[in-house]
Amino acid sequence: MGMMKNPNPNMLLRIAQGDAFAMGFEYVKPTEHPELLAEMLKFERYVAHPTHLSVPAGTYTDDTQMSIAVAEALIEDPRPSGVAFAAHFFEAFKRDPRDGYSRGFQKLLEKSTDLQSLLNTIVPDSNKNGAAMRAVPLGVLPSPLMVMQVAEKQAVMTHNTPGGIQSAQAVALMSHLALHTDIHFADLPLWGDDQDCPIFKRFSNDWEGPVVGNSKDPSDLGVGINTAHAVCTLLRSENSLMGIMRKLLEWGGDTDSVASIAWGIASARYPDEILPEFLEHCLEPGRLYGPEFLKSLGVRLMERYADETNV
Repeated sequence: MGMMKNPNPNMLLRIAQGDAFAMGFEYVKPTEHPELLAEMLKFERYVAHPTHLSVPAGTYTDDTQMSIAVAEALIEDPRPSGVAFAAHFFEAFKRDPRDGYSRGFQKLLEKSTDLQSLLNTIVPDSNKNGAAMRAVPLGVLPSPLMVMQVAEKQAVMTHNTPGGIQSAQAVALMSHLALHTDIHFADLPLWGDDQDCPIFKRFSNDWEGPVVGNSKDPSDLGVGINTAHAVCTLLRSENSLMGIMRKLLEWGGDTDSVASIAWGIASARYPDEILPEFLEHCLEPGRLYGPEFLKSLGVRLMERYADETNV
């Protein structure tokens, strides 16, 4: 215990930037839109998704909004209950409704008039990556055990499956390692094993190809685990945020979730990297929960957990 080694006040901003940029290529088949990938790899502007027309270029999605909710829950309480997390998910959506959520969950949020009506209608059986994509802020918690316990609490509200829970724990642990230690990302699988998180055993080989779920493979635990595996590979094989983005776009699949998680974690280790200016200036233009809000929230989160003896 002690002071956080690598505090990252830009965590929420980087999550949002990665999310909003990579959203333009989410589940796009490069063979169908080769010009889109070429345009994105120029890194000159936010590019709109060819079919998700309700999400304008430069807009972040549920990956960021739910990460905001998790950060706000942690500022309030280091050990939020599952219901407390759900309350923050509900509040974040209702004050700033947006497209980009899974269709089913967005409908629940839109129809729910209060927290209890949401809790009454959630069916938490998903093994997708919703619990993992919002888990980066959990890395601020002071011990790996606490990280895993709280990651499970927030996961079970929507993703009470082995793939849902373990992917959230893996992401939260990777974030904890980045913030609290100087251990190199190359040692992530070994370190993850030491924390008694069994899923890291699956990450010793590098991820390759689109980040998707494969229901035909009986050993596949879902896109949540595959997302965490891809992030682990990116962290240990790339040495810059821009290198991470380039690689994950070339892979394809659920690009915005991989980007938001990987940038949220890796930015603790690359705080001085100079990024293209549009990534901040053109993010959420004119909206209330844009760059200034994200930077302020990141500062508050880091200050809350800067000295672990106060947690």
